[in-house]
Amino acid sequence: MDAKSDRDRDDLRPILANLGREIRQPLESLRGGIAGLIADPDRPITDAERAQARTMLALCDDLDRLTRGCLG
Repeated sequence: MDAKSDRDRDDLRPILANLGREIRQPLESLRGGIAGLIADPDRPITDAERAQARTMLALCDDLDRLTRGCLG
């Protein structure tokens, strides 16, 4: 690697970190809402809805891990 590549990568780090946070914040909101839906005793959900909600939670977790791995 040359010095310019290192500088370019260093310039991108804060941008990528901010992008990662911007993506993860709505994921956390989605995750909290879905978890609340599953746990809400005043709104019983069907087994199919519960399975879909768990799938959504898993997808949120996968996206979170992906953004942390790729964007810092």
